[in-house]
Amino acid sequence: MWKYGALLPVRDDGNIISLGEGNTPLVRARLYGDRKVYLKNETANPTGSHKDRALSIGITKAIEFGFDTCMLYSDGSTALSSAAYAARAGIRNIAITPANAPDSRLLPLMVYNSIVLEYQGAAADALSWVHETCGAAGIYETSTYRRANPYESEGAKTISYEIFEDLGSVPDCIIVPVGGGGTLSGIWRGFVDLKRRGRTDRLPRLVGVLPAGYRLLEVGLEEGATTEEDLKALATFAVPTTLQAKLAMSLPPDGIEAIAAIRDSGGCFLFASDQEALRSQQRLGAREGIYAEISAAVSIVALDRLIANSLIRRDEIAVALISGSGFRETGELGSLVPLKKTLIGPATDVAELTSLLKQLRPVERR
Repeated sequence: MWKYGALLPVRDDGNIISLGEGNTPLVRARLYGDRKVYLKNETANPTGSHKDRALSIGITKAIEFGFDTCMLYSDGSTALSSAAYAARAGIRNIAITPANAPDSRLLPLMVYNSIVLEYQGAAADALSWVHETCGAAGIYETSTYRRANPYESEGAKTISYEIFEDLGSVPDCIIVPVGGGGTLSGIWRGFVDLKRRGRTDRLPRLVGVLPAGYRLLEVGLEEGATTEEDLKALATFAVPTTLQAKLAMSLPPDGIEAIAAIRDSGGCFLFASDQEALRSQQRLGAREGIYAEISAAVSIVALDRLIANSLIRRDEIAVALISGSGFRETGELGSLVPLKKTLIGPATDVAELTSLLKQLRPVERR
């Protein structure tokens, strides 16, 4: 990622805190035959998600500013990334987590020697508490929404630069899972930067994918919301519980920027049910060899729908962001995915093994 360092908000290259983030694979998808569909595999980042781009910048700035402690509210990708980069930098990390966070998601924070504090209350209140407390206590905030940390929000732009470099052009459509909205808007700013610098004369249309029932950004787009106050005024409906934990934001903190990116790009928001996301997670693993978390597999749900409805033409180039690895979520699959095992022993013969192989999907040569 740091080959784009001149475009990132860092003063001194000597302070860069890196674990080798970025330069992730852009692979042609097998799921869609001869269509020009690509997967931007952000699971290949050091802690398994695109958040490593943001936290590499964020912790680098923490060192520039002389901080020895950082703090954020997260129980997912950002918490893990913040803990890893803080450990690399030799500073302390405090992760404020929601009360219902599963232990399997928090245990990796122990490996990074992070302090974990459980917040009793709503996510929006927790984000405000962290922001106010960091200011009062002189702690560096590593929350990735733009108001909390404008430096980190620049990390997503490097995804755009890499896609452009790998393809040699701007794709027609980019599909992005949306939680807080910062990744979607950052990717858009990256392509706008490329156009502003004269590298391209066109821009992609963006598709943001949210959990079913999380309609606030779509409503905001339809109602012409342009401020955070507008968005808050529209948040009058309840949201359902969802397995898509990384995207479950009832009031996305970068929502207005996400809405602007969709509006300016001529794109749209789509929604994925948990069952659709689970099926797509398994298809990505079985056909593409990518173990994505449920919240990242929603890009495939959206791709299926866009293609089925002819919203992506056969001659168009589409890129789906696979934002996070499923390896960090394996502990939560036990109640969702049946584990199929067959007992064998010394007496198992070749005929029996051949019979078992016939139950699998036929081999497809590339």
